[in-house]
Amino acid sequence: MPPAAVLLGLYGYSWGRGPLATSDSAYYLAAARSWAGAGQLLNPDGSPYTFWAPLYPVLLAVVGAAATPARAVGLLHALALLVGWAGWTWLGRQLLRPANPGRWVLPWVLALSTPWLVAAKFVWAETGFLALFALYAVALYRYLEQRQVSWLLLATVAGILLPLQRSSGLFLLAGAAAGLTVGYGWRVWRPQRGALLLHVAASACAGVAWQVAVIRSGLSIPLVPNQEAAWGLQALSDFGFVLVRWLTPLPTPTKLVPLAYLLAGGALAVALSRGAAATGRFGRVLLLTSVVYIGWHVLANVLSRGAAGIHDGERYAGVLFGPVCILLSGALQLRSSTPLRHRMLVLALLLWLAYPVTRVLHNAVRLHKQPPATLLVPQTTRTSQKD
Repeated sequence: MPPAAVLLGLYGYSWGRGPLATSDSAYYLAAARSWAGAGQLLNPDGSPYTFWAPLYPVLLAVVGAAATPARAVGLLHALALLVGWAGWTWLGRQLLRPANPGRWVLPWVLALSTPWLVAAKFVWAETGFLALFALYAVALYRYLEQRQVSWLLLATVAGILLPLQRSSGLFLLAGAAAGLTVGYGWRVWRPQRGALLLHVAASACAGVAWQVAVIRSGLSIPLVPNQEAAWGLQALSDFGFVLVRWLTPLPTPTKLVPLAYLLAGGALAVALSRGAAATGRFGRVLLLTSVVYIGWHVLANVLSRGAAGIHDGERYAGVLFGPVCILLSGALQLRSSTPLRHRMLVLALLLWLAYPVTRVLHNAVRLHKQPPATLLVPQTTRTSQKD
């Protein structure tokens, strides 16, 4: 059975009788209904929709969420999962050597992604976000390799949509700009600097414009230091725990994630750096994008503009599952230099696959048993979290 079929099968089973919802889901659905009915993005109480980025409710309205929300969410998320899987699978084949055993394992690891599966079960913007990031990465890579303007235009369109799907798309764009500068350097920027600078500016303009409009509306959340953020160390520990748990089973902390996971995250960062070195210049782009994205999320938490904890960390980090898997697969190239090491590595990978299989099946069964949310829009006036 091909990995894409496994991905859709797991998603279909976990879907059960319908999607789950959290407090922000009500705002997405209310904005989708108001957009479908009057061409305006409004909260459940009729006030302007400003706490989250605008693209997701518009997409929900386009696919019919105003009339059949569960069906619309299910179809939209299934398509986004396929796009994300296909994009990162294709990019992995370009960056990883044919002899690398991680190259043939990658499509299966992506299909067995627990963070993707869980996010797709909820009425959240994350699933579309990961699809747009995959499209952006593929188009940017093709442009850098072939220098065809059509690929740069596609990357720019995807880049414009990223911060409109989730505000943290600006974090990905900032990371991509840093990655292009460090990974490719002046040698590439010099002959193409005009086109690439225009691409970066155009990609960010819509997201920046939305944030300016929110600030001018007077409805934005003030920037105040979060007294519980521990100067960002706690959020870094949360992300370290989430990323390491993608690789190995870990007990879920009953309280705060121990700061010791800073060290585990640091060790994983070393492995990702080795993978970036093995996957060439675009591997360094993926690495810098991931680092900058997490760094801005940590800063957002310090300034009370983002949630924290392992559950939110898994939700926010899910968009990086593809590049992290590619970089870790790249690191395997340095471990398979002899035939004996190659065979041992293949055996180790086959044994390790039991973990993502077990984890995703456990979560699929758990999600399947959850009663579906009633997708009605409650009357409310506040939200506690910003996208």
